[in-house]
Amino acid sequence: MSLTVSVRLGQPVEEAADTYLATTGWSKTALINTALNEWLRMQSHPGVRFVPTPAGDRIAALVRGPAVWTVAESWNQHDERDRTVDNVTASTGLTRAEVDIALGYYADHTAEIDAQIARVHRAQTIAREAWERRQALHG
Repeated sequence: MSLTVSVRLGQPVEEAADTYLATTGWSKTALINTALNEWLRMQSHPGVRFVPTPAGDRIAALVRGPAVWTVAESWNQHDERDRTVDNVTASTGLTRAEVDIALGYYADHTAEIDAQIARVHRAQTIAREAWERRQALHG
């Protein structure tokens, strides 16, 4: 389903949007969809913001902390019987509130966060394999 919306932007917002579109190559539709989607998610999960990655993605992160996927990965690294906010707090150095915020977002967007974790693991594997090939050159 798609919803067609006609919006009249104030001049400062329009100018800022035009500048952003010119520098990123995004379409107006992509900008509005991304901005609204991220804003709605931030309203549902206070303490979460969105940040760009070097690969060009935009991912959820804690306002004063790391990407949400890093907290979710810490959560998943614990045995099921040891998956507690206190254990994740101890292993990450984050506050209990920050861990709760990240896990709340993870609970609502599990597939998205699990896909980010999988991409990071794949990139790590590729980097390790490249390093091993270079080391083999040295005998």
